[in-house]
Parts: sequence; C-alpha cells; structure tokens
Amino acid sequence: MQDQTRERVARFWKTDNYWLALLRDILVALLVVAVVISIVYAYSGSVTPLVAVESGSMEHSKTASLLDQNDGIYIGDVVLVKKTTDVVTYEQGMKEGYTKFGNYGDVIVYKPNGDEHMTPIIHRAMYWVNAGDRLPNNQTATHAGYITKGDANADYAQPLLFGGAPRVEPVKTEWIIGVAQYKVPWVGNLRLALPYVINPLYTISDISELKMLA
Repeated sequence: MQDQTRERVARFWKTDNYWLALLRDILVALLVVAVVISIVYAYSGSVTPLVAVESGSMEHSKTASLLDQNDGIYIGDVVLVKKTTDVVTYEQGMKEGYTKFGNYGDVIVYKPNGDEHMTPIIHRAMYWVNAGDRLPNNQTATHAGYITKGDANADYAQPLLFGGAPRVEPVKTEWIIGVAQYKVPWVGNLRLALPYVINPLYTISDISELKMLA
C-alpha cells in the first residue's frame, strides 16, 4: 500500500499532464508562501509583521536608491516590524551613533492613544518623558511614554490633534506594535488601493500612516 502511494506521488510530481502540472505548481507556490510567512511571523513576533505605508511623514529627499535601507520610508513601501520593548530614541541614537532609515534612533509603529480602531502611526521615537514632564507644547504629560515625530514633519506628534480631539498622548510601550526593521518599495501600493474597492468608507487623515498587510 505504501509503495503504491509513493508511486502515485512520484507520478504526480513528474507528470506531463497540463492540469496536474498546474496543480502541482500551485501547491509548490502555496508551500513557499506558507514557509516565507512562517519565517516572517517567527522573526517579527508581532501579529501584524507587515504594514503598507500610506503617508509621507517619514519620507526623505529621495536622493538615495529606493532599495537603500538607510533612507526614509515612502508611500507604498512595505515595512517589516519586529515586536520589541527595546527602543532606541533619537536622543540615545545621537549619543551612540545608532541610525535607522536615515536618521538617529528607531522608527516605531504604534496605536495612537492605544486605540485599536485607529489607523496605526509610523514615526521616529524622539525621546522619553515621564509623568509630569513637559510636552513639546509645554503641557504636562499625564503618563510616561515616547514622544514621536515624522522625519518629514516640522512638529512632534504629541500632542497632535485628530480634527481637534482627542490629544495624541505619549506612546506607552504597550501601544507599540513593533519597531521598523526593513522596507520593500512599491509593494504596498496594491494594499493601499484595496480599501477603496472593498470599503469605500475607509478614509485617510494626515495622521493616519499605515494599513496592515498581515
């Protein structure tokens, strides 16, 4: 019985039949995709390891190669994020000479105010504040967290307003989805186009940065 099964499997993989060969190729492609996705999830440790960038807040001058990992992050890029609590801020990066995506410190993806229903933001972690410290607009921080800023933005994200309210609070560590590790240009453009077909009510605001790929 086992010998017959082996023979059938061997014939299937060596078949010249068009439809069987097509099925075989599809199965191989699905297997490869499954392996790649498994590796990505294992490396990332995040439930959303891939994100498509929809805003230009992290863009640079575009003088470098699009594949240059030490350049900014552009609209349509797919970014691989890794779940970690070890975040290097801009201030710390300046002291240590640590750079990521063309500037000092790490770029983080986070849920604004911890809200699961809001589009995540991708910004650089500039510095850490404790409860009671002064925010960039001289208000007082109600809790500890990261102050963030887009490389292309003139102002810090905290306290930036979504149409006037609510405030964007300092980013708590538990609000961080992950730290940006690598980018792939253009691939995210397809994902960015899908909501307009699938869900025409989906809107993009100036502060909304990302759509989840996986």
